[in-house]
Amino acid sequence: MELPKEDIGKFVALGGTFRSHLDEKDRTYRWPDLWIVPSEGVINEQETIKIPERVEKVKPGSEITAVIGEEIYEADETEAWDAIKGFTISNDVTASGDWPGWSDPDHGMITGVGYKLLPTFSPIFSEYVEKSEEADYNNLSVEVRVDGDITVSGSTAQMAFSIPEMVSFASNICELHENDVIALGDPGNPTNFLDNADSVTCKIEGIGELTNPIERV
Repeated sequence: MELPKEDIGKFVALGGTFRSHLDEKDRTYRWPDLWIVPSEGVINEQETIKIPERVEKVKPGSEITAVIGEEIYEADETEAWDAIKGFTISNDVTASGDWPGWSDPDHGMITGVGYKLLPTFSPIFSEYVEKSEEADYNNLSVEVRVDGDITVSGSTAQMAFSIPEMVSFASNICELHENDVIALGDPGNPTNFLDNADSVTCKIEGIGELTNPIERV
């Protein structure tokens, strides 16, 4: 099923959703972080990720991404699951150097969400697969390759929250409509940065494969 970037409504992103990522950051989450990706951040496969010279230590993040099929607000988990019409894959590109991280230099984490909102930093595949049974998403392999080398290898079994729980959470913050998308987090712990790479491929078993060239600008 096709969902090009022009047809996407809100691009909602969740962070802190994988236990492995939480271990990487040494943080405890009662619920996910949430932010809204600006339209200029969204690109499709084969479009170029443009990394500004002023940022560094740019990480990829292969994320299973829910596609909403009907309007929901303040949904419970059953209503949230029923509102999903399919899944696609997105890449949570995140710079992790000093700027523009948290304004407090003594903050325990350097990376702030400002690093995730730069133009072209949220690639998403322009097709989605229709939803199947919830249990089918409990242990899907999640992978990132940078210039052909594996830099992330994990599984949706590492999620700290269920998919219905995360979509319900998002719906309790903002109204969700058909063709809104919700990126549900990634395993974290990449072994390579994108700073000097030529391409990155994110793959999720049964969902898709998203490849983008990379350019320093």
